Amino acid sequence: MPNTITVQGTNIVALKKTPLLGGEGREGLAHLGGNASVTTGVLLQGHPGLASGATPATGDAGWVTLLSATATQGPVVEIADLPKFVKLGAAATGPITLEGVQ
Repeated sequence: MPNTITVQGTNIVALKKTPLLGGEGREGLAHLGGNASVTTGVLLQGHPGLASGATPATGDAGWVTLLSATATQGPVVEIADLPKFVKLGAAATGPITLEGVQ
């Protein structure tokens, strides 16, 4: 059974369980659901984590784009290097499910 986590709403999700353990070259598949029809904008953001180990704030400068919407994307997109924290981007219209790949 694959290890999956659903990112939804304004939640910041820690990827702390293998194979969704952030960093160290961990890869994942993003199952976009209804977001597959979004053609522009940021769908998923990631953060490497704070030195203190605390969860970063929504407005922290460390958030980067992991997945941008395109007109030609399919329903499943590979993310090459997962960070320690993820959240939905402004263009996301619904949940995104991440599946860990070992």
